Amino acid sequence: MNLRQFEVFHAIMQTGSVTAAAHMLNVTQPAISNVLRHAEQQLGFRLFERIAGRLQPTPEAQSLFPDVQEVFGRIDTLNRFIDNIRSGRSGRLAIAASPTFVNAYLPAALARLYAMAPSAAITVNTQPSARAIEEKVALREVDIGILYKPVVDPALVQEEIAYSGVICALPAGSPLSALEEIGPEDLQDVSVIGPSPLTQTGSAIQEACIRAGHAPPQVALEVNSLQAACLMVAAGVGVGLVDVATMMQYPLPDVVFRRFKPSVVLVMCLIFPKDRPRSRLATQLASELRQITASNDGAGVLRRSALPRAPL
Repeated sequence: MNLRQFEVFHAIMQTGSVTAAAHMLNVTQPAISNVLRHAEQQLGFRLFERIAGRLQPTPEAQSLFPDVQEVFGRIDTLNRFIDNIRSGRSGRLAIAASPTFVNAYLPAALARLYAMAPSAAITVNTQPSARAIEEKVALREVDIGILYKPVVDPALVQEEIAYSGVICALPAGSPLSALEEIGPEDLQDVSVIGPSPLTQTGSAIQEACIRAGHAPPQVALEVNSLQAACLMVAAGVGVGLVDVATMMQYPLPDVVFRRFKPSVVLVMCLIFPKDRPRSRLATQLASELRQITASNDGAGVLRRSALPRAPL
């Protein structure tokens, strides 16, 4: 028997008549009768007998029906799964991101994503460096990466989604908080907490200072999580150089923020494997991140003019 014959048999068993089965499958009654006749010819035994004007399944049909019903139950499950994929309500998505983005924009984006796709299976890989994120995406261990530019791996496709900047995080009551903006020369006699010069953010700070004719600040305490830098600032360890995304994470009553000069532009981007189609979940996550970063750039904490900005 082929699948169409099984489908007709299943419909007749469910509805109890050829007429109702034809209506269920949206075909004519003669078409159902023809398929049933051919099925019985191939099987070599009858599936239904007409008794007292009603179609009754034979014992052989009764024995066959549980297995056929299981097959169509699996087909129904598969159809629902396809519908969920089409509507974006389910699927799998693996993400690699730096601690900054895992703690900042990603939670809000994933909350929106789960509201639309509650059955989605999502994995978040926190990586210590941009290079590690690039490797995860290039090897297709994850579907999407979130990091600051530059992206060096030619096997990746990158999309800029937001611009950010570097600011100073100061302990509440620090004498430096009296300044509207803080430059490298103001940080000569304090302990600076920030990213390594080998990271994207640390390298961007170094390059901006050199271009402006300043000696870059000497980082006394290197951290790969700028959230950790803010927590250390709150504890009075020193002054932090952090990005706007870090500033937006959580309320920090013991920390105040000031502009850092020269301006340091950070470009947040998404990376994908080249020559690989993107899943609907990956596309939707990218859309949610664009919306969140566009509406959440530090307004209310610092004036917009405090942040280096550029048109997307």
